[in-house]
Amino acid sequence: MLKTINRLFYILLFLVFSCGGGGGSSPTETEPDTNDSGDNLYDFPNATNLDQPNQIEVVTWNIRNFPQHSTSADYVKALLEKWNADIYLFQEVSGSNDKKSELIEMLNSMTNYSYVLDEESGNLGFALVYKTGNVTFISKNELWSDTPNGNDGDSDYENNAQYQFASRPPMESYITWTDGTKSMDLYVINVHYKCCGDDEYESNDPGDETTRRHHASLLLTDYIINNRSSDNVIIAGDFNNVGEQSVTNPTISPFTDPNIASSTNFSMVDKSIMTGPSSGYSWQGWTSSYAPAHFDHIIINTPLLQYESVSTMGVIHTPTETNSTPNVVDSRISDHQPVFFRFLP
Repeated sequence: MLKTINRLFYILLFLVFSCGGGGGSSPTETEPDTNDSGDNLYDFPNATNLDQPNQIEVVTWNIRNFPQHSTSADYVKALLEKWNADIYLFQEVSGSNDKKSELIEMLNSMTNYSYVLDEESGNLGFALVYKTGNVTFISKNELWSDTPNGNDGDSDYENNAQYQFASRPPMESYITWTDGTKSMDLYVINVHYKCCGDDEYESNDPGDETTRRHHASLLLTDYIINNRSSDNVIIAGDFNNVGEQSVTNPTISPFTDPNIASSTNFSMVDKSIMTGPSSGYSWQGWTSSYAPAHFDHIIINTPLLQYESVSTMGVIHTPTETNSTPNVVDSRISDHQPVFFRFLP
């Protein structure tokens, strides 16, 4: 009898310790959707409504290997719907099947939007997300995806163009926007340049990061001037223009430097942010040892220049939008802040 009681005691003791836990959360546990007061954690009353009657709203956003946290989709979906823009261009869509399925699940739940994903960029891809009531998707072209993706050691950057874009061929989407009374055809080109390095162009080093970025801009400017000169083109994304935040930075100079002939065909609509105080930059380096930089840009070509006078642009400050600390935004949403451009066609 005593042995039986002892066995029962040890069984009960094991159950208490194994079920009681240590007070920590499970690694797979997600945050609640509401706080103790029943408020929706993803309501974001401070978020900006970008939607304006009869205007086209474009937002570019590096969403940092989405999703990087169990709550990323909740944050991002809530913000996209609050901002209510016509066109979103994402960079760093994870190429893993599990993570991509989370993005697709999130986008499928946004009843007013549809989307197109790239097929060629691998781990850090692109997405076009658009409001179906205003935008019709026609086709896409992943530029230079059929070129070699390796450093061949020579100075001919055209024969290995994909390498210049760091295995991420720009995704060009042909779309039509309408407000019901007027319409506009647009080519939107989503880019994500090679990271890192400095701001020095090394003509004798085809593997240098800045050299590759400069070559990528040369390829794009030539393509648009030679193939899209009469079309409405928007180039947007993460240009990774490290170093001096200036129009002469080699990464972006083919678009921005007045001493380079191609620049007369383009305007970087957020140039005043790049050349302004660092507190306004899209990338703040919240958890990084690197200084803030304005990496995320929207560039338009000649046919669209006439609309700059009836446009607004800016960086969307995600800590303010979510009423969160920069560290929370960095770890659960993205280390990049979106840049928007809105104009009246």
